[in-house]
This record gives sequence, structure tokens and C-alpha cells, in this order.
Amino acid sequence: MTPEEKAQMEMMQHDMQSKQDAVESKEDELYSQASPKGQFSGPVLNALVVAANKLLPLFGVTDPYPVQGKETVTSFPADFVRILSMFAAAIADAIEAGILSEDNAIDLTTVTDDNGVQALAGRLNMAAKAPAFKKMLMKKPTKPEASEPAVAESAEADADSMSPDDSMKLFSSRM
Repeated sequence: MTPEEKAQMEMMQHDMQSKQDAVESKEDELYSQASPKGQFSGPVLNALVVAANKLLPLFGVTDPYPVQGKETVTSFPADFVRILSMFAAAIADAIEAGILSEDNAIDLTTVTDDNGVQALAGRLNMAAKAPAFKKMLMKKPTKPEASEPAVAESAEADADSMSPDDSMKLFSSRM
């Protein structure tokens, strides 16, 4: 590899990393906007973290989410909202497939206090205990049809022009 090619390769890698950092920053911003807002006590929030950690292995995540402090917070961290959004999408799929009942649906916009957090933790615990839900998550995804990659590529191309709600739906569907 010539010095010019090496320099060009390094510049391309730097450019790709910058673009990836920008995408990650935008995602964090979107998840922060989607975060429940209210007054949440540390012990109740930690009960939600414990419930989330029961589901994480079913999604291939081996590291548990860290337990938070005991202080009251007014919103959830963006990375935790990302996890909850992933759960919400999978639970919605399970409800649609008749695997879970409508009572398991997750709507983060309704979580505004400790009662909402406790209800959410209960829904996650119910999902974690449901054998049919576990079985659904363990199934390997089927091969996409020939037309699906083109749809995915056009969706990615249009991602910059999406509203925050549309972007959130797209990101949730990919988790």
C-alpha cells in the first residue's frame, strides 16, 4: 500500500467514525426525548432495572444494566430508554402474535411517577416469566425476502428526513 493510499484509508476511517459518532449522538438525543419524565425514586427505579436485567439475556445481552443510586431522578438515562424501547417492540410483536396479552403492552409516555415505574417493572417481570415469549425470542429470524433489503436501504437513506417519532419507531424496530 502506497503512502497516499494509506493516508486516504486513514482519512476514510476517520470520516466513517465521525459519521458513526454523529448517528450515535442523534440516537441518544432521540432516546432522551422519549424518556419518561416525572419524579422517580431510586429504589423503585432499581426494581425496574432488576426486572430489565431478567429480560436482557433473552436479547443476547450478557452484561446486566447497572443498578442506579438511591436518589430521585426526573428522567431515565438514554441507554436505559433504548433497552426499554427494545423490550416494548418485542412485547408488541408478542401481543400481535397472541403470545402475550394486551396487559403486557409498554407505553413509556404513561410512566410519570413511581406507580408507573412499578407497573412497568411488573410487565417486564411477567414477560420474563412467559415461556411462549422466551420461545419467540429464541427463534432465529427468518431470511428476509428479496424485496426487504431494498426497503431497508431506502429507509436508511430517508432516516435524516424523519420526524423524531418516525426515527424512534425505526430504531425500536431494529432492536
